[in-house]
Amino acid sequence: MAIDHTVLYVPEDKFQECLAFYLAALKPLRYEIRYRISELIVGLGSVHDDIGSYRKADFWVLGAKTTSDCPAHIAFTCHDHATVDAFHAAGIQAGGKDNGGPGLRPSYHATYYGAFVLDPAGNNLEAVDHGLR
Repeated sequence: MAIDHTVLYVPEDKFQECLAFYLAALKPLRYEIRYRISELIVGLGSVHDDIGSYRKADFWVLGAKTTSDCPAHIAFTCHDHATVDAFHAAGIQAGGKDNGGPGLRPSYHATYYGAFVLDPAGNNLEAVDHGLR
């Protein structure tokens, strides 16, 4: 079984900044806002994951008064190197901090191609192409 969705908690005072970052960084993966439950609860999803008329949201962002001292690491699957590269460029342009530019990571496996960007709250977002088609 695969994971259906995940929730990332960010500080309330950084919520809008983080949301803008995610929308920009994940645009190459065709992510957009799918649900806005409140000002501090937003569900994002990719048009690639729609199921009929169901607009899936697999990445939820919640603003919280307190958050963990341990940043999260969330990796998004891509199906080519160009999308990984576009994610990294969009994330940096949106104000993220480089945490590992696009490239092969042979220590993970021979065809692992990934890129890492820190969001405004310090969470590590990754895009990865496993090259296993």
